[in-house]
Amino acid sequence: MSDRLKGRVALVTGAGNGVGKACALALAAEGASVVVNDLGTSEFAQGESTSAADATAQEIRSAGGRAEPSYDSVASSVGVANAVSIAEQAFGPVDIVVGCAGAILPGDLHASDESYHRFIDLFLSQKFWLARATVPGMAERGWGRFIAATSEGARGTVGNPIFAAAMGGVVSLVKGIANDYRGAGVTANCLAPGATTRLSQVIVPQLEQAHREGKISDEVFEGAKAGPGPVTHVPPIVTWLCTDAAANVTGRVFNARGGKISVWSDYEEIRAIYRGDARTSPPWSLEELDQFVPGHLLG
Repeated sequence: MSDRLKGRVALVTGAGNGVGKACALALAAEGASVVVNDLGTSEFAQGESTSAADATAQEIRSAGGRAEPSYDSVASSVGVANAVSIAEQAFGPVDIVVGCAGAILPGDLHASDESYHRFIDLFLSQKFWLARATVPGMAERGWGRFIAATSEGARGTVGNPIFAAAMGGVVSLVKGIANDYRGAGVTANCLAPGATTRLSQVIVPQLEQAHREGKISDEVFEGAKAGPGPVTHVPPIVTWLCTDAAANVTGRVFNARGGKISVWSDYEEIRAIYRGDARTSPPWSLEELDQFVPGHLLG
């Protein structure tokens, strides 16, 4: 390793297992001091334990790195604030945030209000609270990296509309942060990871049911059964985005899966029909839309 992050302070959520753990280890290997945040729940967000965060922190220390555990729930603003405080007290101001914490929660249209808000808080609000607590300070110091986990689910390809809304919201949130802080030395990007972890394996039976009901394609289901690949293939792009080499890379979504790293397209207008100057032209009629929407706008 090259110590490209020596002197930097990183906070990684969900770092007790899976992608979060792999990212925490990789950042530490490049010299960053890492706060390892993990509430220690089961795959289904049940229970709490200090063992997951402690194990990752100890692994970093045993390799000669610097790490402190955080057992806070980042599904609350108070928990996020406490995790940031642990980083500041142990190592100094946070330079790098990698928000990976997640769990398997009910996300279909039968979810209760309580389940809905729990889902949104964990997957989307977490990233807002992390950004609010760290990004302004990064900008004041002139250097910072903010990376938030999203998912293929943001595109709606696996159903689960609450998950889709939360993950899509993460993408838009990060793009907004990137634009607000462009030129301030702070970058904000998304990671859409694909890795064989405890979460990816537990969810296979649910995807099988969705496949039987025709909610997901054969291709998506077969890929889920096969598994995305080793988790060690995810951290390199995360680590690179945290280096000075990526100083001008912001507002993007990177997918790391197996031996492939890809970048998603930006939101853009792809086709239009034009009525004319709105000040002098009447609105479209339904009869005109009968013709032009299928034939031109969606053609």
